Amino acid sequence: MSEPHEHLEHAEHDSHHAHDPFDRRVAVSMAIIAAILAGISTAGHRKHNEVLQLQGESNRMRTEAAAFEVIKSNNFAWYQAKRNRQALYETSAALAEAAPAGGEGRKPAPVEKWRKAAAEYNDELKQIKADGDAAGKKAEELSRTATRLRGEVEHAHHQADRLDLAHLLAEVGLVVCSVSILTKRKAFWVAGVVAAALALGVAGSAYLISDHADHPATHEESDGHAAPDAGQKPPKGGDGGKSNPAPDKSNH
Repeated sequence: MSEPHEHLEHAEHDSHHAHDPFDRRVAVSMAIIAAILAGISTAGHRKHNEVLQLQGESNRMRTEAAAFEVIKSNNFAWYQAKRNRQALYETSAALAEAAPAGGEGRKPAPVEKWRKAAAEYNDELKQIKADGDAAGKKAEELSRTATRLRGEVEHAHHQADRLDLAHLLAEVGLVVCSVSILTKRKAFWVAGVVAAALALGVAGSAYLISDHADHPATHEESDGHAAPDAGQKPPKGGDGGKSNPAPDKSNH
């Protein structure tokens, strides 16, 4: 006879708790906090993905900038080699003209041929210089872009950290609210709601972080050498260039 009575008491007790206003308020609060948690979690995941995307783009730009620096250096070396060859023809022609006439039967130096060969290098030197300058400008442009992207990576990383903190606060609020249902203590419920409110504030502040302090003040300058002007002559040695041998007639 006692079993039906006990079941009725339990049912009445459960029905009383199901309609308890405090439990209903806490349940609604928990549903709202759960929605806040889901939103913050989504925003945090997207921000972390943005960090990875920007980092990959920055690394790609730095790699391309390094490749153009190599092209620039190669053009500089090629320019110097061609310019030295041109200077050798010019010096040989000048020395041949300044030298006294040879004896009878001595073959005259091909001065005009050397001067013509030296002149033929002008257009080629201009093109090499133009290619080197273009590669240098492209390297600098890519380096600036990579530096800007690194600043954006740093800024997005700070935002992601702030969103992670907001995510943690929302989870704490949800757990504390659930404790209030078990203990029937309003203080836990209030603490959970406060934690959720803080989570919203911290998440909002993530998008108010200024990015000015994250960008470097100066960008990395390229280390390559600029190609010299087409009319620039290589430095002469201690003998003033007078000891340069005549060029090989079969190779220029």
